[in-house]
Amino acid sequence: MTALALPADAAVSQWFEAHRQGGLNAAVLGTTNAWTLGAFVWITCAGLAFVKKWQQSLIVGATTGASLAIGSLVKIVVNRDRPYKSLEDFVALTVAHDASFPSNHTNGAFAAAIVLSAFLPRLRPAFYLFAAGVALTRLYVGVHFFSDVCGGIALALLSSSVALGIAEAKGLLPAKAGELKEEVGTEAAPESE
Repeated sequence: MTALALPADAAVSQWFEAHRQGGLNAAVLGTTNAWTLGAFVWITCAGLAFVKKWQQSLIVGATTGASLAIGSLVKIVVNRDRPYKSLEDFVALTVAHDASFPSNHTNGAFAAAIVLSAFLPRLRPAFYLFAAGVALTRLYVGVHFFSDVCGGIALALLSSSVALGIAEAKGLLPAKAGELKEEVGTEAAPESE
């Protein structure tokens, strides 16, 4: 996924730079910081804990934290320059002091959204809307290339797949509608001898 995005990197970054709107810049900068992602994860984990879903809360927090830690290690290994350092005449709205690949904001947002969506499927659209918004804001402010965002999503898919495998093995995922009907049907049916 990331390799396919590489040829489009410069064009996507330049498109976002050309289409910034002065009145929108401050709002985007306010929503694309680490505090926003942290608040999202803390609030959702607290909400799960409040309704006595302690293990699910722990899995969301641990998945997000582990995915971010792995992303930080990948940043050190890859050590890719940010768009404003590698594209001529490119201006970002803010700067970051670590490497560009992968986008850890995108990684963390999608890791949390994927796991939360499995635990709270009715809220799936809101979780994915938040994660997609984070990804787009990273492109808008000019601190990531398109392939960095794709790399963040890929890493989130990997880490959340592992987490959901653990959750499924522990029986922490809600039953799917079809499975629930089958379980209700078998419990209600008398055993024949």
